[in-house]
Amino acid sequence: MSKTQFDLKVLREYAGPKVFARGEAYAEQGHVEIVDVEDDAVLAHVEGAETYIVDMTPSENAGLCTCPAFEDWGVCKHLVATAIVYNDLGPAEVRRAHGRIANLRQGLGLESREALIERLVDLARRQPDVLAALEGERED
Repeated sequence: MSKTQFDLKVLREYAGPKVFARGEAYAEQGHVEIVDVEDDAVLAHVEGAETYIVDMTPSENAGLCTCPAFEDWGVCKHLVATAIVYNDLGPAEVRRAHGRIANLRQGLGLESREALIERLVDLARRQPDVLAALEGERED
């Protein structure tokens, strides 16, 4: 499986030296988890002040992040860190990440309704953000 690399030179120019350097530090410190690789899309969780979700496309050298800096500036250290970590993935790591969410969805589809409810309740007990999200979904 071949992969399209992010153009880090272009990303460095777009982000600027300060933001790029902060992204490099995040990548080196292990703040990035590549969650899924599908076709030409990379999904990552990046640990900062909280966990931010980064969704990027190598062929377009662009992406989205849930952090406030991205909302304000359209670029952030989390995007930079994700691109760097993704570019450094070896073939085995790409294979491991490829289709991870699709495989999860398929596996969950095989479970009973009761088993899924118990998984969600268990997550809600241990993760306040999951509890809040699930409570928010049922409120109209």
